[in-house]
Amino acid sequence: MKKAYVDKDNCTSCNQCADNFPKYFMMDEDDLSQTHIEGESINDAIIPEDEIKKVQKEMDECPGECIHWKR
Repeated sequence: MKKAYVDKDNCTSCNQCADNFPKYFMMDEDDLSQTHIEGESINDAIIPEDEIKKVQKEMDECPGECIHWKR
C-alpha cells in the first residue's frame, strides 16, 4: 500500500481526478483536489495495491502535476 496526496499549491482545479476517480479524489471548499477514503483521511489516502496503477494514471495525467505518493 502507498499513500497519495495532492499538493494544493499546484492544483489547477480542473476536477479531472475527481471526475475520473471519485473513490480517492474529491474537490474541497476552495475547488482544489484532495485525496480521501470515504470522506476521511483527507490528503492522506492509503491506496490498496490493486488500485495503485489507477491512481498512478491520474498522477501521470494531472495537468498541474500535483498528485504525489507520500514517502
